[in-house]
Amino acid sequence: MKEPGRVSSDLVDEFKRAMRAAKEATQCYLVTGVADFVLLVSVEDEDTFVFVKTRLYTNPIVRKFRSMISLDRVKFDPAQRIGVGRLR
Repeated sequence: MKEPGRVSSDLVDEFKRAMRAAKEATQCYLVTGVADFVLLVSVEDEDTFVFVKTRLYTNPIVRKFRSMISLDRVKFDPAQRIGVGRLR
């Protein structure tokens, strides 16, 4: 029996495919916790933010979403330093 509120794996896979195809979605992560997915979306200005209308409002897997808009990039460092240390 399917749990109330659970989404089928087919819908999750479809959402993943849609995000891979969306040029505005520069990063997409399947996560646990309060949200199921975290997206980083890049557009030139707020007038071109049709992504919400075409990719989120029309998608049956999306029940609700929250957005945040970056006002100022304070720091961006894509380097991964995991496991970097002194060799003995």
